[in-house]
Amino acid sequence: MEDIKKAYETLGLEPFASKDLVEQRYDQAFRKDRARSKQAAQGIEPPADDFDFEKITAAYRAILDYETKKYTEAFEQEEYGKYKKMAGQAKKIDHFWRYYKVHTFVAIGLVIALIYGIVAFMNHQEEKRYLASLPPVDVSVSFIGNYFNMSEEDSYEATNQKFLADFPDFQRVVTDLIFVPEDPSMQYAYLQKAMVMLMTETPDIYIADEPMKDWTLQQGMYIELDKVASLAHLADSKYAVKGAVLIDGLAEEPVYGEEHMYMLDLTESDLAKNLQIAHNKLLVGIRANAPNAEKALQFIEYYAATLPDES
Repeated sequence: MEDIKKAYETLGLEPFASKDLVEQRYDQAFRKDRARSKQAAQGIEPPADDFDFEKITAAYRAILDYETKKYTEAFEQEEYGKYKKMAGQAKKIDHFWRYYKVHTFVAIGLVIALIYGIVAFMNHQEEKRYLASLPPVDVSVSFIGNYFNMSEEDSYEATNQKFLADFPDFQRVVTDLIFVPEDPSMQYAYLQKAMVMLMTETPDIYIADEPMKDWTLQQGMYIELDKVASLAHLADSKYAVKGAVLIDGLAEEPVYGEEHMYMLDLTESDLAKNLQIAHNKLLVGIRANAPNAEKALQFIEYYAATLPDES
């Protein structure tokens, strides 16, 4: 305590003077030292007195340390005094939490992420084992356009069962749906998603409505059904869906290839019976690189045979 009193005396103040007076006195000493330094640089001899700025600075720092310690002790007494004999332990715990709070949250986050990753991996492995236990896909069907699944089964199980009932020799059919609304003003974002799916997925059969018929046909996605012997007789029927593939869309006038029958309108066929997909049109085509092309053709041939006679 005597050292602190001497520090105040060095600044020319009464012991335990206010903080404002301490700051004011040190500021005066600092400006005085600056003035003396400038005089010395100009060759002017400073007046002979007992002014010692280094000693004043040391006293000033000692007072600051004392004030900081005093306020810290008061704060800790207020915070931890209620714990009495356990005050030291409570202080350590609180300091640990203050300093390592972020680290603790990060560690907890990493543990949660690790658990999530393990669970996701196990689920993925379980799904792989389940898929491996299933029979191979006989045919995959993708609806693209303004279609809605009417079944409560999100996996289109009711639609798959309809196809399996129509084709007893099939063991597994996979169905999905790419929704694209009819309203052109709402189609842009959906068409972008549809394009990604067309590029990354390879179903055997596409079933499209009228707007999506033109869009998919111009992508050159379908085989030419008028060149298939079992379907050629339908090329001039009302069920034939003809068009031309866009060859050069950057020319001054778009260039198209020859017209062919790429799809069949099977809306009036047995395809529509017990179908759990809401629809207006069922225009069906086989993808050009269909993995199961033969069974895809069997699919179209079966439903084409159930079309009403035009006469």
